[in-house]
Amino acid sequence: MRILIVGAGIIGSIYGWALSAAGHEVVHLVREGRSARYPDGIPVDILDRRKGRRARFLGTYAIRTVEACEDSDGYELLIVPSHHFALNEVIAGIVPRLPRTDVLFLTQNWKGTAEIDAVLPRERYIYGDAKAGGSWKGYLLVGAIGSIDIGPLDPSGVELTARAKACFESAEVGTKVHENMLHYLWAQFALTGGLWPSLVKAGSFKALLRDRALGAEALAAVRECLGLLERRGVRLDDFPELAMYRGSSRIGTFIAMATLRRMFAFSEWMKRTSAHALSDPREIRAFYYDLLDSATALGYAMPVFSSYRPFIDRLAEA
Repeated sequence: MRILIVGAGIIGSIYGWALSAAGHEVVHLVREGRSARYPDGIPVDILDRRKGRRARFLGTYAIRTVEACEDSDGYELLIVPSHHFALNEVIAGIVPRLPRTDVLFLTQNWKGTAEIDAVLPRERYIYGDAKAGGSWKGYLLVGAIGSIDIGPLDPSGVELTARAKACFESAEVGTKVHENMLHYLWAQFALTGGLWPSLVKAGSFKALLRDRALGAEALAAVRECLGLLERRGVRLDDFPELAMYRGSSRIGTFIAMATLRRMFAFSEWMKRTSAHALSDPREIRAFYYDLLDSATALGYAMPVFSSYRPFIDRLAEA
């Protein structure tokens, strides 16, 4: 498949590396003048959880880049790894240039898809959630890859979903398809957005997990966000990964905190995929205020979550 990936960031580069190695023709669209940054490719250190792969890859991703794209380039799939608050730039600047190219948006969502629907029919795009991540150590990409979650917005996107699934599975990237992809993304948004403020207050994962009072407070904030999720019509029982955050008893809080400590203390996977957690104040602020604004609009009280506002604002101003 001929694939165009927007940018050469962490997520796009990791999946680009995997798809290219599987024989797909992968090209990255970068800003003008940035192709010169990659004369020798991107050095990578990838923890690889794909089935049948060696546990770690050290080498170079021989990235191919372009600084412009047109319909005549013949791309079959456009992959857009983007912050949800920056998606409009891609929709306005790139999608119209490729009127026959299908699109996979690897981004979060909380406000729905009206802006995308205005320029793309739903059979032409699907959403995905990356199960990969990492950070930059100078020019070295230190990352991890496992799987990917994808899904259409309605039945019209089923065929595109099947093609995307086959593409990723050809690279041995395990692919889970969600029937209600939007609700899945909202669940991940509420969970991530609920945990982030306490992480900002603590300053690091290690400090958060060491402070029992702050840990309990963090879980209370997540429960408020999950309540907001229910107010939006999402069935929490559909997402088993939320179960450990829902109990408010002392024993439930203890188990949840013990699980998080074990995950972040001993899992190299978690360490790598969460390494960027505090790196972008814009993203943290966008998550926080998207959730808070929705709560205000619905008349839903979130006293614990709301109390983090000074910490979020100070982070954004730093």
